[in-house]
Amino acid sequence: MFEKFGTVVDVELSMYSKTRNRGLAFITMGSPEEAVAALTNLESYEFEGRTLKMNYAKLKKKKPSPPPPPKPGPTFNLFVANLPFEAKSKDLKEFFITEGANVVSAEVIFHDNPRRPSGYGFVAFKTRKEADDALSTFSEKEFIGRQLRVARSRQFVKQRKEDASHSDGTSGELESDKILADTANDN
Repeated sequence: MFEKFGTVVDVELSMYSKTRNRGLAFITMGSPEEAVAALTNLESYEFEGRTLKMNYAKLKKKKPSPPPPPKPGPTFNLFVANLPFEAKSKDLKEFFITEGANVVSAEVIFHDNPRRPSGYGFVAFKTRKEADDALSTFSEKEFIGRQLRVARSRQFVKQRKEDASHSDGTSGELESDKILADTANDN
């Protein structure tokens, strides 16, 4: 129908679903003159029992994209092992805070399929001094009936193991995995 008035570059149908048209189409003609000819000749044209109404398409205004979330500052992390299996992340964080530590976050790690506690986690601090103070304060401290094992951790829990390669040529193994393997042999 539109080819009578010039070159049709593109036809885009607006759809409700894959099979149901909204009755709205965008036609791109080869030139402004061809668009005027199609608009003039097809305005109020009857097509399959419906009267066509035509307008020039208006450019869609782009919504401004939201600002990116603030990047968290560096954190200094401690690996905490020998956690009781009933311990949750909030319990670990509250324990450190109650004992005077300035904690950014705490997370107890769980295994998937089936979901079960792993017996270890991470606690993050804003400064190295806060982490070092907590390391000396919480090593061997009792938490829900178990004596904690605390060590420094270069990696944070959210980082995937395959992303953990180091620029100094060491393997990508997480320091916490080494500690866990060492402490597992103590039992």
